Order: sequence, then C-alpha cells, then structure tokens
Amino acid sequence: MKNTVFLIFALFSMQTISFGQSNTGSSKFGALAIDRNNGFYYGWSYDYSTLPEAERKAIEECNNKGGNCTIVLSYSGTGCAAYRTIDGAVGSAYGWGLAKTKEEADAIASKECLKRSNGIHPTNFVWSCNSAGTSSFKEIYNASKEIEIPLKIGNQNWSNKNLDVSTFRNGDPIPHAKNHQEWEDLSYVGEPAWCYYNFDPENGKKYGKLYNWFAVSDPRGIAPIGWHVPSKAEFETLLNFAGGETAASSKLRSKTGWLNNKNGNDDFGFNLLPNGYCGEYVASGFSWIGERPILWTSSSDGPYRAYYLNFNTEKDYLYISAWSKGLGFGVRCIKD
Repeated sequence: MKNTVFLIFALFSMQTISFGQSNTGSSKFGALAIDRNNGFYYGWSYDYSTLPEAERKAIEECNNKGGNCTIVLSYSGTGCAAYRTIDGAVGSAYGWGLAKTKEEADAIASKECLKRSNGIHPTNFVWSCNSAGTSSFKEIYNASKEIEIPLKIGNQNWSNKNLDVSTFRNGDPIPHAKNHQEWEDLSYVGEPAWCYYNFDPENGKKYGKLYNWFAVSDPRGIAPIGWHVPSKAEFETLLNFAGGETAASSKLRSKTGWLNNKNGNDDFGFNLLPNGYCGEYVASGFSWIGERPILWTSSSDGPYRAYYLNFNTEKDYLYISAWSKGLGFGVRCIKD
C-alpha cells in the first residue's frame, strides 16, 4: 500500500515535467518499462547512446519502485513518449504513446488507457523526450498490440479472442506448417507448430491460429507477458462460475458464426468461437469449423495426451476431455 501511494504521488507531481535536453549529436534512445500487472510501477529512460543502455535503465528504475518489469516501448531520435494511468482507488489501467511531439504522444497514451479503464479518464501522466536534432524519430518496439483488455468473469481475467501469435515470448519463431505434411512432420516428433484452419489465412482473421500442444507447453512461452494458457482447473473454474457445463455453454458461446442454430448468448463477452481443429496426420484433415470451439489447456494427461475444452453439439454443453498432443487446437489466454 505504501508503494502504491508513493507512486500515485510521483505521477501527479511529474505531470508537467519534460526530461528532454537541448544538446545535439548522434541518435539518442529512450525506453519505458512497466509492471504489466500493476501500471503504477514504471521506469523511463531518455537520451541514452545505445538501446541496451536505455532499456536497462528503464527496467532498473521500474524494478527499484517494486515492480516486476519488462520493456513495453523503445524509440530513437527526436521524439517523445507519454504514459498515463488512472488512480489506484479505481484500478490500474494504463496506456502509452510515441510521437514526434509530447502532445501527440499524450493523446495516444490517453486513448490506449481509456480502452482499459472503462471510460475513466487517466489524470496521472508523465512524459519524456529525446534531445532535439539527434536524428529522425523512429519507433523501435511498442508492446501495445500485445496488451489485451482483460475480460473479468468471476475472479478470473480472460482474453476475449483466440491467440494469434507466430513467435514465442522471447521472439523465437513458432514453426509454421503450410501443409499437412509439414504439420505431421513437426507434430510426430513433438516439435511446436501452428497453422491456419485449412491453411487459409482468412480463417485466422476470425479464429486465430491453431497450435499443437508442444507449442502450448514450450518453456519459451506462447502467451504474451502477463498472460498464460489456462490449466484444466482454470477452465473448470470458468465453467462452474457460469453455472456448470450446460448453462455455461450458451453464456460463453459467441452470438454469431455457429452452424445448426447453435449461436450462443455470450452473456459475459467471452466470444467463444467454433474454431475447429487440425488433424495430427496427413490423412486427418480439418474438422468442426463452425461447430466446435476446441481450445487447449496447459494440463497434460500423460506422455501422449493433454486436456482441452470441447462442445457437445447434440446436447449443447461444454466439457473438458483429453486428446493427442499432436492435434491443432485454438488457444485462449488468462491473466496471470
């Protein structure tokens, strides 16, 4: 509690302070680090000669305030960054922005924070600028696209869409299977893989990617920082909160996109989609798009099988079962 009070005070006290300087020279670097689970822990850097120095300083400042911090923004050249968050009594929503001027950067930061604050205006803010005339402004890294708007259901916070990443958390690529032979070759030997349903990117726009369980369980992490693939127990908690397997089915299923009149009510905004699955072998093909929402859990059921969420199309209920780890299912994330 003392740390939170101090940080709120610090944010208010820095509202009109610019950290920019007027010297000229080669390109300068700036960065922002935050604790993605608590936006009041943050750290800035600006006017550093190298990107690693700028990122190290931002993380160090954030961690020193008590956070578990990672870089969410980095930039170089003549430009500014802004960060906004809301009062701790209301929540910990946050947003950041990069632009050539501090006013433009602040407008972006405010808009991003409003996405996560349920419309509460973020009055706390800080901003910083690299020195003028250092080089052309360039955005190097911006984690805004990685930050989901958590959907609170009971005591859990969920993503409302299926995962659609092609790299692990550390940046390593997840192998992309472009045909069934490539999928079989990877899955048969226990290597991570992803594909689109029917190998068609258009399906990915709606349903996200399909992953084998070896991608889900890879220690490099498939979920964005601050999120993870839910366990069997966490899915069970969701179903129980929504009234059990039968009642939860309609409450969680999306309102459109289902065949055979199976559209749900989507009471919580969970937007459960019938993404179908990719078979393990060349002869298996794809099945159940428009009919079943097949989602992996992170829980193994022995050396060959893992648990997943499925839908009984005849009796309209959701349930958890186990199937081969080489299959391609959708993935939904839950907040740490």
